[in-house]
Amino acid sequence: MRALAVALLLLVAFTQPAHAATLDTVTTTSVYGCLRTNGAGVYDATVNKTFVTYSGTRHDIYVKAFDHAANTWSAAVKVATLNLTHDNAYHDYPVLTQLGDGRLAIFRATHTSSMQFYTAPTPRSITGTWTARTISNDKNTYPEPVVTGNTIHLFYSHNTDLSHPYRTYKMIKSTDNGRTWSAPRMIIDSGRTADRYAEVYAFGVTQRSGRIYLTWSMHGGPKGHNGGGKNIYVAYFDTASGTLSTVGGATLGNTVDSADLDKTRVVTTNPLDLPADKALPEENPVTVPLNDGSLVLGYGVHTRTSAKIVLARFAGGTWTSTTVDTSTSLFKDLVANGSSVDFSYASADKKRLLVKSWTPGGAVTSKHDLAVPYSAGSDTTFYANFVENRPSDLVANTIDYETRKTNHTGKWPVFSLRV
Repeated sequence: MRALAVALLLLVAFTQPAHAATLDTVTTTSVYGCLRTNGAGVYDATVNKTFVTYSGTRHDIYVKAFDHAANTWSAAVKVATLNLTHDNAYHDYPVLTQLGDGRLAIFRATHTSSMQFYTAPTPRSITGTWTARTISNDKNTYPEPVVTGNTIHLFYSHNTDLSHPYRTYKMIKSTDNGRTWSAPRMIIDSGRTADRYAEVYAFGVTQRSGRIYLTWSMHGGPKGHNGGGKNIYVAYFDTASGTLSTVGGATLGNTVDSADLDKTRVVTTNPLDLPADKALPEENPVTVPLNDGSLVLGYGVHTRTSAKIVLARFAGGTWTSTTVDTSTSLFKDLVANGSSVDFSYASADKKRLLVKSWTPGGAVTSKHDLAVPYSAGSDTTFYANFVENRPSDLVANTIDYETRKTNHTGKWPVFSLRV
């Protein structure tokens, strides 16, 4: 532990460029969880604390709090004992958010079965015994909550039929901070497509001014469940009308169906043009709205002959793409920062984590370029999420890629970067 602390101090000294940043360890006892682009951390300005969740030993769910005034981390609080040791346990990862009444809340899908909802006993605090409830039994996977006031829109993939393979995208809604929930409603349904790319995999779900932007790819294919992927799609859900639209405002009705896929497709990728070690061409696509009303889609994409990070902007009715790195496709996250965006990604050799900023029409500037603090055999940064409500900060986890699905002992670091 002392050696790790010394290593982290050395890393802080070499973190560059000129924005002062602190890199430290949230925990050294995490396991693999396939978190998307949100849900690792949330900042509460009222108490000036950042709250972080992670999967610990045997995938038990933990939270910690960082007090910015005192510059200290709290002790870890166990939210739930899961005691999971099967190879697919990493799917049961926690997603952290904050409700309109100030309570911290975590969503976790018992993969392809049900959705659990954990809430802290008091607002703006993690201490005490959290309440646990099952709120859906709709073959739920991959929770993506969006909280606006007392309303929660909880999006998730529905494990419709793996034999095709076929997964739809659904939502349940609460208007009373999670006390009661609606019945599931369909959001995206491609049907059982002839090419078998019929599994909706959403990576980014963001909202602004009553519009929830959904970014997804279609997975599956002839190799079966998640055996390949193609294309990137974007649409928005209007919280007032309950309808879906293209980013240009064309109404899609209550569901994005097979006839709507071409209308929502932003990026075309070829699932057959891949390196031997890759199954999916796209990496973590997410769309965010800017102050001027435009949108920015960030993603990584690779083929047999290239790998790149791309930012695509929608303005004036058209998409314009800017390639911002041609050495790697390991895109992690994107966040709006006024009229610009910040984005995080890993180097091709996975040894470095980069955070950069881009203003449409301007240059890309580097904010952080740091050596990842690997230990205990870890060699991959799986997620590096910007903290909700405090986009200057991020939370990232490390895993050993080779043993990530079979190691349940909780020995890899989760680290944070704070500005």
